[in-house]
Amino acid sequence: MTISIIKSTKRSIFILVILALVGCAEKAKNLPKEFDYGTTENGLYENSFFDLEISFDPNWTIQNKQQTENIAEQGKKLIVGDDSNLEAAVEASEINVAYLLTVFKHKVGAPVDFNPSFIAIAENVKNLPGISKGEDYLFHTKKLLEQAPVNYNFNKDISKEERGNHDFYIMETQLEYASKNIIQEYRTTITNGFSLSFIISYANPEQKAELYEILDNIKI
Repeated sequence: MTISIIKSTKRSIFILVILALVGCAEKAKNLPKEFDYGTTENGLYENSFFDLEISFDPNWTIQNKQQTENIAEQGKKLIVGDDSNLEAAVEASEINVAYLLTVFKHKVGAPVDFNPSFIAIAENVKNLPGISKGEDYLFHTKKLLEQAPVNYNFNKDISKEERGNHDFYIMETQLEYASKNIIQEYRTTITNGFSLSFIISYANPEQKAELYEILDNIKI
C-alpha cells in the first residue's frame, strides 16, 4: 500500500469512532435468533427485524462484512491508542454489536480529501435497563469518545427528532483531522431491545446535503 493510500484510508477509518462503544460485526454473538442483518440490492437496504429501509445512491461503495471488519480493526487501534482500559471496554462490548450497513461515497483509499460515509449499526442493550432511550446511549458514547486520543468537540446539546414512530436523539461532534474540520452526527433510538444508530461523517455542506438525502429517505 502506498503512502498516499494509507493517508486516504486513515481519513476514512476514523469515522468508525463509534468503536469506542462497540466492536467488529464479525464478532457479534449475543444476538437473538430472529435478528436480521438485512439485505442490500440496487441502492436499497432492507431489514425485517427493525422494519427498516434505507435508500442510497447505488454508485456509493458498500462495505461487506470482511471489509467492515478490516476497517473497524484499524479504527479501533486509532481510537484506543495506548489506553488499555478503553481497549478493554471496546473488546467487552464486541459480542453485542452488529454493523448493518456501511457505505462510502468513494472507494476506500480513493484520492479524495475526505470520503463521506453513512453507517447503520445496532447494539443489544437488553441487559442495560438504564438505557431506555437514544439519549442515554449517546451519553455513554460521548463519555467514551472523550477518553479517546482524538480531540472531539461537542458544541451542541443533544437534540431529538421523530422518524416514523421512533424518537431519535442526535449528537454532533466536530474535530480537526488532516487539516480538515470534520463533522459527525449520531442519530440513535432504542427499539426491540437494541440501540439503532445512524452515523454520518462529512467535511463540507455538499457532502452533508448528500448524506441528509439518505437520512430523509429512511423508512422505519
